[in-house]
Amino acid sequence: MAMLFENISIQSLNLSDNKLGLKGAEVISKMLSDNQNDFSDAAAKCLAEALKNDFVVKDLDLSYNCICDAGGEDLGVMLAENIGIEVLNLSWNHFLIRGNAALIAGLKVNATLKQLQLSNSGFGCPEVQLMAEVLQQNDTLVLLDLSINCVDDEAVRLLCQGLATNETLEVLKLSRNPITKIGAATLLRTVKKNMKSALEEIDISSVLVCETFVELLEETRVTRPALRFQYYILPSVTKNLLALGIFKKFFEEQNKSIMDFFQALDKEGTMKVSTSAFRKAVKEANIPLDQQQLGWLVRKFDKNCTATIVYSGR
Repeated sequence: MAMLFENISIQSLNLSDNKLGLKGAEVISKMLSDNQNDFSDAAAKCLAEALKNDFVVKDLDLSYNCICDAGGEDLGVMLAENIGIEVLNLSWNHFLIRGNAALIAGLKVNATLKQLQLSNSGFGCPEVQLMAEVLQQNDTLVLLDLSINCVDDEAVRLLCQGLATNETLEVLKLSRNPITKIGAATLLRTVKKNMKSALEEIDISSVLVCETFVELLEETRVTRPALRFQYYILPSVTKNLLALGIFKKFFEEQNKSIMDFFQALDKEGTMKVSTSAFRKAVKEANIPLDQQQLGWLVRKFDKNCTATIVYSGR
């Protein structure tokens, strides 16, 4: 451990099958807390200079370092001139607006980078707007990781300006950002509308989505069967989504249709049924829906909350 106090290059430490005990654990813990990686702006500048005209290095991982705005500017210049790097990981550094803007400016003219990871890199609306401009013209980037940033619903809207026309990006990671179901829906609608989009995997696994999102995703998968969304959903939402299928299956088993059900309730042929009459009829028919599912089904049929279901064309 005395040796490791000075070492700043070892990245893997295997201490398995030992009998270190409490004393040994304390020594190791102190080493890990005191040992710091000192790859900062000065080191980034030297590396950026060396890589400007390099075409051999394909994969560069500078994550979990102390690179700030000055280093970001140097790396941005490098990106603009480099013709070799295909995978670049700059996650968990200390970039602010200036450093990120320089990186994105370099990316704008770069023609070889395929994967860019900028997790926990201070990205918010200003940076995302610049990235959207890149996506509008870039035709090489296939993976973009912006997880653990400050990307909110407004930033998603800005990013979608680029995604609306991009034809090459395949993987987008946005987990652990302050995105709500609104941003998730905006993202999904944009992907659905862009028929030339290459997106196959979108990670918003920390976003709590609703039934409407899942239904829209199912519609999108009709034309985009390979599309994979990672999202968070409550068990109650999943349960609600089963309600319509249960409702339809009940009548199919009786060789009837949902239209027959509504017409039986609508004695005067108005093509309208009150939600209270609908609830009562569902219960009397012993359709296997619980109170929660029935409530969701009513809201689905009566989207405008008028206490009336217009069933024409259903």
